[in-house]
Amino acid sequence: MSTRLHTITALVHNESGTLNRLSSLFRRRMFSLASMNAGDCEQDGLSRVTMVVQGDDHDLRQCVRQLDKCIDVIEVQDLNSNQSVQRELAFIQVQADVESRRAILDIAQVMHCEVVHLEPNSITLQVTAEPSRIDQVVALLNPIGITQIVRSGLVAIRVSN
Repeated sequence: MSTRLHTITALVHNESGTLNRLSSLFRRRMFSLASMNAGDCEQDGLSRVTMVVQGDDHDLRQCVRQLDKCIDVIEVQDLNSNQSVQRELAFIQVQADVESRRAILDIAQVMHCEVVHLEPNSITLQVTAEPSRIDQVVALLNPIGITQIVRSGLVAIRVSN
């Protein structure tokens, strides 16, 4: 079986130690966790956690079963890209001298990036997109000189049953 990235969301109790217990479960079971994001959701006292797990279909089923057993977890969903909207936020800081500034701004416009900070020697861009699109932006800006990248990790929401 081939390994790939799987997106899982979990509705959990928003209590001290919940994220620690979830990440410990991944560590103990040796699941490959690519990213984990948590935040408040539509229900008071609960949070929604988005996890990206690398593995085959068997690993995914095992991971969902283990999460479902966790006392902090109310609901687990395996999301694929056909039934969900998935996005990531990235800040990309690029060296910008007189010659490169125009090229950076052109790339930002074409790739739908927002300029969030300008300095005499750098430009900081914000990109909200699918991870593959962010990878494309990084590939275009790398030859110019990226000084720093910060990525949020994936968040996802189910859009169809």
